[in-house]
Amino acid sequence: MALGWLISMVLIHVVNRQSFHWSMDLHLPWATLTEFALVMLGLAVLTALVSGRRAMGTEAVRAVKEDW
Repeated sequence: MALGWLISMVLIHVVNRQSFHWSMDLHLPWATLTEFALVMLGLAVLTALVSGRRAMGTEAVRAVKEDW
């Protein structure tokens, strides 16, 4: 998100002025961006929990014990 914001600043304030000789106002939808970031964080935590539980399941432990 930070990189996208930085690229948009360059495009709006540098490229548009030099190439097209005009500028535009920028309005960021803070509520939507915050909601998106929280949903992505929640999904990442859920994915880590599910994959961690699956990795520590009895089948995985048995497979490692059988190799020794």
